[in-house]
Amino acid sequence: MLSAGLANMLKELSYSSLNILKRGKIFLAFVLLSACGGGGGGGGGSSDPDPAAIATYTVTFSTEWSGVTFPTNYPGDRDRHFSSLVGATHNEQVIFWESGQLASEGIEKVAEDGDNSVLESEIDSAIDTGTADAVLMGDGIPDTATETELMFLVSKNYPLVSLVSMLAPSPDWFVGVSGVSLMQGGDWIDEFAIDLVAYDAGTDSGVVYYAANNDTDPQNVILPLDSLATDTDFADGVHRDDGRHVATFRFKREP
Repeated sequence: MLSAGLANMLKELSYSSLNILKRGKIFLAFVLLSACGGGGGGGGGSSDPDPAAIATYTVTFSTEWSGVTFPTNYPGDRDRHFSSLVGATHNEQVIFWESGQLASEGIEKVAEDGDNSVLESEIDSAIDTGTADAVLMGDGIPDTATETELMFLVSKNYPLVSLVSMLAPSPDWFVGVSGVSLMQGGDWIDEFAIDLVAYDAGTDSGVVYYAANNDTDPQNVILPLDSLATDTDFADGVHRDDGRHVATFRFKREP
């Protein structure tokens, strides 16, 4: 049976391994355990790492987007979907996107094409500078489903989560969160939900779901999606009549 100290050490090792593998790097660890003589239990000089320094969370990404809830120019049940989730765990020293600010190339590619590769590279650069800890990658919501889940690890040194997905088809519209903390008052939050606003990335001037590419020049800032009533049902990022949100993230801490 593993001692408490060894169990915590292996948990720390697993956490580091997972994050390094997520960065696309090879990780090889050797754990050297010294045998203890008979007589006794734990050594007097060592202290166990804080077991609460690392937490496991599941985020459930769900949507009510349909031809009933958002009927104006609805793209159809066979086409409506959300692209694969992409994001990061990080600290307060980095911001990957923010309403009122210009979108990075990574956010532009997610919002316009559902392409996560550039944003992943931006996150990798933040990892290299010590402001982010891991890339988060998960499934999107296909036309045949209404929710998906992503499980991930987070640490006290990097307690913030940023996560995005393209609302598709669309010119440059997306949903997500930026710098949401999973801690409050020094403790992990057990469970909470965030209703997601639909955002316009400010990089394409299309006004309906199916719109030809029309680069916005100069680029606009990211803002909640606004449209004419004849184009979509969105006003200030939510349904213009009933305030309905197009999707939700529910974060839950796992045992």
